[in-house]
Amino acid sequence: KVHGPRDRRHRIEHVEVPAAADVARFRALGVIASTQPIGATPDVVTLENYAPLLGPGRFARAYDPKPFRLFDDAGALQAFGSDYPVYSMDPLAGIYAVVTRQTRDGIPAGGSHPENRITVEAALRHYTRDAAYASFDEARKGTISVGKYADFVVLSGDILAMAPQKLLQA
Repeated sequence: KVHGPRDRRHRIEHVEVPAAADVARFRALGVIASTQPIGATPDVVTLENYAPLLGPGRFARAYDPKPFRLFDDAGALQAFGSDYPVYSMDPLAGIYAVVTRQTRDGIPAGGSHPENRITVEAALRHYTRDAAYASFDEARKGTISVGKYADFVVLSGDILAMAPQKLLQA
């Protein structure tokens, strides 16, 4: 009351097992889903330990499948991050994980919970524009625009056009 209204960007870090009804509430309440795409990698610990403990209903929207697609479909804003130092800061590893839903070795065939895949374009948006917005930095970074920082990376190929399995070689 003393300082008046201001821009507040509420966010939930490490959204792991949201109730299905709560996913739509993120957009309605303007809450940012701060998610870590590398968490979509279906490693042995996740598949053999975490999944059985949660059960199939909760696991379908949990950490490994992480509901990236559900948040996108609900129109919620997601800010992707690496969860460094737990995981690598390499955004291509995170993009690969959410696009293929596989380990680096292509396991499982077809991906774990493939219904939760998102596009490379959506993953790039969450890593750049949406993450900048979440940290109040959208005037300085997040998109290629006049007056913004000019940090960028040159890759060996067009990750929007290449086969998802090639992302890790870019």
